[in-house]
Amino acid sequence: MQVTKQIRGNCQCCGKQQAVKNGTMAKHGYTVEHGWFNGVCSGERFAPIQVSRTQTDKIIAEILAEIPQLLAKAEQVVMGKLFPQFVVVGRYDNRKTIPYADADVRDQRHACEQMVWELRNRASAGKTFTETLTSIANEYHGKPLTEVAKKEAPTPIGINEVKIMNGCRIVSTSVYGGKVNYKPEGLDTAWSCYVSTTKWRNLKTA
Repeated sequence: MQVTKQIRGNCQCCGKQQAVKNGTMAKHGYTVEHGWFNGVCSGERFAPIQVSRTQTDKIIAEILAEIPQLLAKAEQVVMGKLFPQFVVVGRYDNRKTIPYADADVRDQRHACEQMVWELRNRASAGKTFTETLTSIANEYHGKPLTEVAKKEAPTPIGINEVKIMNGCRIVSTSVYGGKVNYKPEGLDTAWSCYVSTTKWRNLKTA
């Protein structure tokens, strides 16, 4: 497997170390679903923290300004001055959303408690995130980017590949994300199980 070099730096938005391409962060923080990128971190548009921390400091300032507002809203709910707009009632597959005024007292109380928890939890998470991002920026800003060895992507796993597992011949039926679905070779059934792509590649080829 051929080995090449990759330049890596820390993202200004999430703080994680990722590849740097053409001076900005490569796409990261995503999953691939049906061939599309989903949930790409906005940091891909900016230079790494090692080069600039302008966006990082902007994000930190915005979150720190939002935290008191979240806590103030939570207190308004506790004091009965602010209420959820809607309430989710029912259980499991029979749930529905109704206006707060139409819910009974118990569901209203639960909705208010949930709203308070969500507001305070978001404020707490924001505080932790800003502390972490500040620490990363202070540690890495102005430092050189990292050069690491990068292995080329392994050969894609195909359908109908046959491997040996526990003495049995198994065949791949589909590949999704980091999983390979398989079934015993020659068994005409909808039954299947799965293993990670890493484990599949490590199995002996039949």
